[in-house]
Amino acid sequence: MPQTAMDNAAFTEMKELMGDTFKDVISLCLQTLPEQLNQIETALGNDDPESLFNTSHKMKSACGSIGAFGLAEKAEVIEIIGRNGSVDVSEQTLNDFRSAIDQVISILNAELYK
Repeated sequence: MPQTAMDNAAFTEMKELMGDTFKDVISLCLQTLPEQLNQIETALGNDDPESLFNTSHKMKSACGSIGAFGLAEKAEVIEIIGRNGSVDVSEQTLNDFRSAIDQVISILNAELYK
């Protein structure tokens, strides 16, 4: 069963462990997630599997650090496609990926501005 975009327990644990530094991590994620999505979409449009692999791999790793395991799982699907030398990402996979990014960004914004 696929995970939700953000694992609330892991997010809360990271927040407690990192203290004030967590807001810096959130700010960085809010900046990089849209940039990485743009890079992935550009890689798809340019038929560039290497860039697709590299960007989705970075996103997957970063998501794990904030408990966004569901988003990391979706990034990994795209990462594997790129690693296999392809850019053949289905529209459904891409839509699910975008939706997960939107969910994570919403959660991060709510945390940062509460």
